[in-house]
Amino acid sequence: MIDSISRLLHLLGAVPEEASRINELTSTLGLEPSSVASVNHLREEMLQARQQREAARIIVEAATSINAAVDVDETLELVCRRSKLLLGSDMSYISLNLSPEQETYIRTTDGVLTPEYRSLRMPLGTGILGQAAGGSTIAQTESYLDDDSFPHIEAVDEAVRLEGVTSILAVTMSVRGERLGALLVAERYGRRYTSREVDLLSQIAGLAAVALKRAELIDELRARLVERDDARAEAETRNAFLARIEGFDQRLFDLLKQEASPGELAHAVSEEIETEVRYLHRSELSGYPTRGTVTCTAVAGDRILGALEAQGELGHEQRLLLERGAPVLTAMILFEERGAAASAEEQQSLVLRLGQGAGRDWKQIAGQLQRYWLREGAKIDVLAVGCGNVHAARTELRDLIARRGGITGESDGLLVIIGSNLPGEEVERFLAATGTRSRVAEVETVLTALSVQQALQQTQRTVRAMQALDITGVADPRWDLGLAGLTLAHLPASTAAELIRHTLAPLIEYDDTHNTSLLNTAWEYLEFDGNVEAAARTLHIHPNTLRQRVRRIGELITPEWATGRLRTDLHVALRLWKVREHELSRHND
Repeated sequence: MIDSISRLLHLLGAVPEEASRINELTSTLGLEPSSVASVNHLREEMLQARQQREAARIIVEAATSINAAVDVDETLELVCRRSKLLLGSDMSYISLNLSPEQETYIRTTDGVLTPEYRSLRMPLGTGILGQAAGGSTIAQTESYLDDDSFPHIEAVDEAVRLEGVTSILAVTMSVRGERLGALLVAERYGRRYTSREVDLLSQIAGLAAVALKRAELIDELRARLVERDDARAEAETRNAFLARIEGFDQRLFDLLKQEASPGELAHAVSEEIETEVRYLHRSELSGYPTRGTVTCTAVAGDRILGALEAQGELGHEQRLLLERGAPVLTAMILFEERGAAASAEEQQSLVLRLGQGAGRDWKQIAGQLQRYWLREGAKIDVLAVGCGNVHAARTELRDLIARRGGITGESDGLLVIIGSNLPGEEVERFLAATGTRSRVAEVETVLTALSVQQALQQTQRTVRAMQALDITGVADPRWDLGLAGLTLAHLPASTAAELIRHTLAPLIEYDDTHNTSLLNTAWEYLEFDGNVEAAARTLHIHPNTLRQRVRRIGELITPEWATGRLRTDLHVALRLWKVREHELSRHND
């Protein structure tokens, strides 16, 4: 049995796509249907994670290969080859635009069989190719010959029929608004490309467009060197610059292979051009003042990913060197996004499994948590956060939590944070600085399966109660609302407020008029289950004084206020009042 389980775990970790072998082992082990379903679910998650890592690796390799090419033909061939591999397509090809003629023509192909298809030439705006090259950023069809959503050309349709093409996906290749052409993949069967596949091809197209411009630039520089043999000094200078470009390219590619950060890339570019250069996150680009700076933008399709900003005026060579960093920056950011997406999915899964009770999976979960600096038995903070846009709040907090160590996830409309050294007040202030009004509940505990599950339940219950009472800020876990919180979490805030007013109105009015504290007296008296001595000690008054106040409360409400149904109603109302008073006191402080 143990050997079979070990083999199953090995298969899941090493080769999760081996479905038949995994099914044989689960059958041999005689697992319950629910356990088999869990094994299959885990296998699917691991397959998806592996596919994401493979896609990210291919993109990085594609970026490295494409930008290492030294001429246009080599660049285009590499783009076609990588695109076909990445999407698993029958063929791929690139068209380049002819501006005066308003036409586009197929320049490079991979997998195309017929000469008629390889030599296609068509006006911009016609067919899938012409649409992507001249107008639409993305165009696709599942059945080209039967699709009447775009203008057809008879000669092109005949070439498509001879090649046997059915499905086509095309994305525009553009740099700084200049449409260079289109990158396409096609199949000889009906295929609907997913949004993920469209995004991947767009990323390759973005890299290809920049690399194409770069290759054209090098060709242009070489042509000028040949044409100006009479200017030996200038030719030598340009040759030296080309050598400098090659050396700088090698340094950039080394950074890419080392999985360096955008900040490290900016430092390398700064050293090369001898001018201060810094990395700008895409959130910093909107409305950013650019006077006195030169900005080189990293793009993927229509998405602006970030930029490198150089201070002051740059010479021609400095500008060219700065632009060399753009495709590498694009690859770095895309790689980070892929890694962040995979990490976010793993964290979400961990949060849900911890909330449901880790059970027999605890050892595996504990091992995964170590990757986020969370060790079994260590002190941790468990937080629940309620706000308008939970997904946006999770994104805002991602870097902070990554630096401190911890995981985040979404559970039943709330943001959950499990980490170390993450006070609730700091999280609430951080979100407030971004304009997000939040409700935060926190519990400090140790990292065990049971304690985390209990802490998650407690914090989420508290936030639900805060939402019902329309309370923002950080909840004090000492004022756990218990049954009242569970009940009022499903009531409108106005209903909760009306419950407090209707039940406690006589005491509220009396305290306001006489500057007394009968509300707090009633709270402590009920909290100590009518024990006069204990309640008096907490209130720092004589027991006889407490008895007088209890009688006064009975005169204002009813002598039986501390017994039976009235006791329950008053206790719930007082508990809600106490939480609200605590919140007001915290804000006043």
